[in-house]
Amino acid sequence: MDLPVPSAFNVDPILGACIAAAVGLVVWLMSRASPNNRGAQRWAALLAGGSLLAIAWLTPLATVAQHYLLTAHLMQITLVMAVVPPLLLLSLPRYPRVALPRTLGVLLRASIHPVTAVLAVNAAFFVWHLTGPYDAAITNAWLYSLEQVSLLVASIMFWWPIITPLSPPVRAMSAFGKLGYILLATIPQTFGGLIVALAHHPLYPAYGHAPRLFAMSVMTDQELAGVCIALVSKISLFVAFFVIFLRALQGTSAESDEGGGGGGRGPQRDSPRPVHPGAGISPRWLDDIEAGRTVPEPAAAPRVRVPAGSGSAPG
Repeated sequence: MDLPVPSAFNVDPILGACIAAAVGLVVWLMSRASPNNRGAQRWAALLAGGSLLAIAWLTPLATVAQHYLLTAHLMQITLVMAVVPPLLLLSLPRYPRVALPRTLGVLLRASIHPVTAVLAVNAAFFVWHLTGPYDAAITNAWLYSLEQVSLLVASIMFWWPIITPLSPPVRAMSAFGKLGYILLATIPQTFGGLIVALAHHPLYPAYGHAPRLFAMSVMTDQELAGVCIALVSKISLFVAFFVIFLRALQGTSAESDEGGGGGGRGPQRDSPRPVHPGAGISPRWLDDIEAGRTVPEPAAAPRVRVPAGSGSAPG
């Protein structure tokens, strides 16, 4: 099979349409939100996420990843699975005015449940990177595009419980629940990276038939790819863990400063307040006069003149 040159752009209609659909969906949701829910930060996150997705799927990185180097493929899916999904979720408005059909709502709630999400992302990653499925994807452009799209969707499901972008359709996890969720997610990929890095034979023969780039042997390429799986792919998870951990500490500190039941108004001070003499012992009517709480006296009834001789005479 003739391979494209490493510097060729990957003009893939499926991946291009997926990028347009993802960006278009976020823009549509922004149009359904109030102005204060579609600020500059959300637009910046959308621009960064869409741009990085285009770099991962349409540039020469995609060509090298699919046909030449396993390391380039792991760099590609690091963008697709670890960088683009949180950016796209951060760009979503918090309260879009969208009414979902009941069935679709139930399906979405089930798909973003933490248990479902962590199982889906690991299943997608490991099944696609078994020797048989991945060798087939390398030699079939349509199958490779399907792999990339499924990894993106599974990764969005995985990142949703961490970022919780919209008003949650299910109860959101606590900060410490998210920390445990992140730590659990790092375990399978660590073992997967070690398996790839420590393998003593090429796992994907299709890469062995391609011309070597940068004078990198097949085994060196495979070892570097294993390091990418075990370490580089988890950088964004470590960043998310650090941010959530700091917010949890700040929340705990704020609660302790409130003095336990301060109602969020800060520490209460027991200081004397000046009271004017006689307060509390003066009559109520005097307090009303001093406070101006008086009403005008009702006007006297008009006098009626009765003509002499009318009516009954006194006895």
